[in-house]
Amino acid sequence: MGRSLGYHDSDELDRPELNKCPDCECFFASDECPLCGKICPEEMRAGNRAKVKPPKKRKNSSGRVQFIDWYHSWWFILLMMYVMPIVGIILFFTSPHSKKSKIIAASAVVGVYILGILLVIFGSGLLSNLFYESPVNDRISREEYVVLCEPMDVESFYRVSGDTGRYVSMELIVVERCVEQSIDVYEADVTYYRCRDLNGGELMVCVLDYNLGTPLRFLPGDMIRVYGESAGRESFVGNPADSTEYPCLYMAYCELIG
Repeated sequence: MGRSLGYHDSDELDRPELNKCPDCECFFASDECPLCGKICPEEMRAGNRAKVKPPKKRKNSSGRVQFIDWYHSWWFILLMMYVMPIVGIILFFTSPHSKKSKIIAASAVVGVYILGILLVIFGSGLLSNLFYESPVNDRISREEYVVLCEPMDVESFYRVSGDTGRYVSMELIVVERCVEQSIDVYEADVTYYRCRDLNGGELMVCVLDYNLGTPLRFLPGDMIRVYGESAGRESFVGNPADSTEYPCLYMAYCELIG
């Protein structure tokens, strides 16, 4: 069925040049409503009626269903914020969402970014503790460790340097201190000392500092007693630089004796 003559949708603007029926809400030029025959009252006649204001633009939070483009949906904007940040920022500012919603979303995105950075910083340290295994035996006490160590001079250590994992104690004199950059991502740079036998001789041994006791930093000429585990032969870059192979000892405990 079509609309009745003079019928007017409420969404349209009023017709100020016509009379309006208060019951039928239709417009007409005569004194009587063509639908119900009622005489048009004075306040509803043309020129007497108050102007009809256009409807206000409703906000997204007004309760009505708002249809937006899929690329302006929150799920897509937030996804782009992490996958393609530049695209996400553009969609964020061009979206029709309310200012309050944008502030909440921006706060959430910044919070996740900060949380991610903190996880990377502290997570790397946690992984280091979880996966790093000390090269020396840290599951027994110092007293037990010292008892296991066999006293040996540098010459004797040379002869058994291929026997890795052997518990050894030696009295040495420090020749120089060096630092080797570690290739293990979970391990810090390794400090090592090139040492000679306390009783003289030209043979040298390389002592890698994995000290489980009180940290000590030795100087050239210091006389020390070390307890550790044999680690085969290895090349190090010293001062001056060279690539000589030395028998290595992983130092677990040490003492300054002179």
